[in-house]
Amino acid sequence: MRPDVEEAILGMYEAIDGAARAQREAGRSDQGRRSGITSGRHLDPVAELIKSDLIGIGFDEQEVFNTGNSCVLPGWFRPTKCWDILGFAEDNLVCAIELKSISSSFSNNANNRSEESIGSAVDALEAFEENLFGDSNIPPVMGYVMIVKDCEDSRSFGRQPRSQHFDIDPVFNRVSYLDRFHILCERLQRKSLYNAVWLVFADPDNGEAYEPDPSMSYEMFIEHISMGLALHRKQKRQNWSRRG
Repeated sequence: MRPDVEEAILGMYEAIDGAARAQREAGRSDQGRRSGITSGRHLDPVAELIKSDLIGIGFDEQEVFNTGNSCVLPGWFRPTKCWDILGFAEDNLVCAIELKSISSSFSNNANNRSEESIGSAVDALEAFEENLFGDSNIPPVMGYVMIVKDCEDSRSFGRQPRSQHFDIDPVFNRVSYLDRFHILCERLQRKSLYNAVWLVFADPDNGEAYEPDPSMSYEMFIEHISMGLALHRKQKRQNWSRRG
C-alpha cells in the first residue's frame, strides 16, 4: 500500500477523534465514537486521495465531483441517490463511487452495510438501463470502498446467524465480522454489482492499514476505473472518426 494511501486512511480516524472532541467541547455528544462519525467529514481524506488519483489517470479536474449536490444521480427505484465521488468524460458518467467505514457496532452494521451496498448498486444499474444517465451505451464503473476497523470486536464471531427454515450458506459459519465484510465485498465484485472494490482493514491504535485481498487493493480499484475511462475515450474517438 502506498504511504499516502495509508496516511489518508489513518487520517480518517484522526478526523473522527477530532470531531468527537469538538462536539464534547461544544457541549453536545452522540454515543461513543458515533460523535465523530456523525460529523459527516471523516472520509474526506480518502475522497480527496481518490479524486486526485482519478485526475492523475486522465479525468479532467472539472469532471470529478466529491461534494454535495454535484454528486447526486437519478435513481430508478427512488428519485435520487447521493454518491461520494462521480467521474465523467464530457457528458458520460464513467464512475460512481460509494465510500463506507465501520468502526463500531459491527453486529448491526454488517447487515446494514450489505443492504445499502446491494440496493444502491441495483438501483444505479437499473437507472443506467432505463437511460437515466444519458445516452451512453457503456455502463458506469460502480465503485465501492469499505474501510473496517481491525479490533477485538471486529475479530469476534458474534452471534451465529441462523434461519428457522433453511440452512445458511456455510461460508458464514463461525466467521469474524472482518471475514463477513471480506465475503460481502468479494461477492459484490464477483456478481458485478460493483466493478471496482477496495477493501481495507485498519488498526489506528497501531498506525496500520492493510488490504486483506490483492484482488480488491487500491491499485486494482483505480485500474478498473481507468479501464472504464479508456473505453469512453475510445468510443468518443470512434464517433469523431465516423463523423469525419
